[in-house]
Amino acid sequence: MSRPKSDGKRQAILKAAFEVFAERGVQNGPTAAISLKAGVAEGSLFRYFKTKDELLNELYLEMRRDFDRDLQEFPRGADARTRMRHIWDVFVNLGLRQPARLTVMRQLRATGKLLKEREQAGLMVLETLKATQEAVETSPFREAPLEFMVLLLRAHAEATIEFIVAHPEQEKACRELGFDVIWRGLSGIGK
Repeated sequence: MSRPKSDGKRQAILKAAFEVFAERGVQNGPTAAISLKAGVAEGSLFRYFKTKDELLNELYLEMRRDFDRDLQEFPRGADARTRMRHIWDVFVNLGLRQPARLTVMRQLRATGKLLKEREQAGLMVLETLKATQEAVETSPFREAPLEFMVLLLRAHAEATIEFIVAHPEQEKACRELGFDVIWRGLSGIGK
């Protein structure tokens, strides 16, 4: 009879995977290093995650849930610009608190091993889609694929975070300018 799985061990493995991937990169982060950092035998890692790909997927989903937890105070009844600004600030704040998080998420997406059928759209994704759809309704981009517009928003936010990390003295101005550029682009204001 096998022992029941411990949520503490599972979380330790996910945390260790994040740390190893942040240090070495996803492609160069072996399960042996993850197990060692988590303080578990490599066989235990595979008891919780059958394959490294499953571990990658679970880590990605856990990181996505973190974004949703940060959206607790979401202004649901506000206009699209206010909602988009809230999403922008949450994303930028999280990226500034944990710059390695963006790097690891980008690497996980680049593996091509994330299973889209297991991914459920969380609050961050759903609200970003809604606000983006409202923003582009009357813009020249209304025919553009919505998912593409959301990807542009994410890439723009990640670039803004990277710049602020390199130039923290310019955070306030760059945060404002970054949002203004993306909002004008999405909504077509000023065109």
